[in-house]
Amino acid sequence: MALFEWQLTKKKAHLFSRENSIINLCIGGIDRIVSLVHFALLILFLDYLYVNYRINTISDAWYNWILAYVAVDFVSYWYHRFSHRINILWAGHITHHSSSYYNLTNNFRTSPFQGFNRIIFWCVLPIVGFSTEMLFTTFIVSSLYDFFVHTQTVPKIRWLEHVFITPSLHKVHHGKNDIYLDKNYGSTFVIWDKWFNTFQDETEAVAFGISSPDYVDNDPMRAIFFHYQYLWNTIKKTPSFKNKILLLLKPPEWRPDDLQTLATVVDSENAGMRPTSVHSMYAWFVFILSTMGVFGLLLFKDILDLNFFIIGSVIFLSGMVVATKIFTKNISIHLKRNELIKNILAIFILLVLVLKYSNPHAWLILTAVSLITFFTLFLPNAAEIWPGGSEAEQTHEASGATEPF
Repeated sequence: MALFEWQLTKKKAHLFSRENSIINLCIGGIDRIVSLVHFALLILFLDYLYVNYRINTISDAWYNWILAYVAVDFVSYWYHRFSHRINILWAGHITHHSSSYYNLTNNFRTSPFQGFNRIIFWCVLPIVGFSTEMLFTTFIVSSLYDFFVHTQTVPKIRWLEHVFITPSLHKVHHGKNDIYLDKNYGSTFVIWDKWFNTFQDETEAVAFGISSPDYVDNDPMRAIFFHYQYLWNTIKKTPSFKNKILLLLKPPEWRPDDLQTLATVVDSENAGMRPTSVHSMYAWFVFILSTMGVFGLLLFKDILDLNFFIIGSVIFLSGMVVATKIFTKNISIHLKRNELIKNILAIFILLVLVLKYSNPHAWLILTAVSLITFFTLFLPNAAEIWPGGSEAEQTHEASGATEPF
């Protein structure tokens, strides 16, 4: 669907960016792998609470499915609202808002921490009496509706906006304009926003993204950990233990009264590099191969040994991250060295596991890493892409600069 949307809008450059879409897909890959854990935890909690603590039993009659959908949407509204007004929850949700573009690929831009944050909110529903099967099916249908409101290709539909969230109304939610901040939290129904005074119609052009001047959208891991890093830096600068705790529970704009200097998140962008055509080919090769690897791991997760699944996930996700950073010109001065060390270590670990388990699927992962390692040998050295060559490298090391994962 995202490709279809891109085809419809490819003449409108302000709607899509190659780099932005690739970052979104990379974050989505990370979220899909981690979601296997929080989905398992969610089912565990829902089942346990339904069996042991439900105060009612709601049948699976057709009208109760409608009731379940409304209940899920109501809880989703409050989860969403709290995620914007409580710092520790906002840290897991900000990733979804950090894109300066708004299209269907934004659906992939979801922090893996968001799934864990949701669990505590969903837990009220089995206590009320909704079964795990009913809730999980409703979650899927609700997420499908939510997927299709992340687009600018659908015109404003005023008559529908009396009841439902539309692409126009959700576009408002993603705006960083003052008039649009903390508005339109609804997932499917707009009635919650109208009842609880968080509704805002689209009245001016929407500026997408987040307001922080420290944020640069050139690293998937930065997008995921940005606000967590800000909170950590601020906590370290806050003397009062009470204010340290309050910082986690207060809204994002709140500042401790004993904070002497405002904490910032240092920009990880590497200035001065000259990416070459070899970098571009390497990035495409690694990104496509790693994306196929992640898809394969998800497809065959039930028959893969856990060791291979974990190692394969680390290898392929890190490959997607490195490729994405090359696309966004955020190239580490030690790219070639780091990639060779990482891939050779991965090959060694995989060989040990292959010899121990003789798993045929492991040979596919091993072959993929070997191909990436072979291609890595052709990457230019730091002296070829950085002005000053080895002198720039020495300056980089002397400054104590570090590259994020």
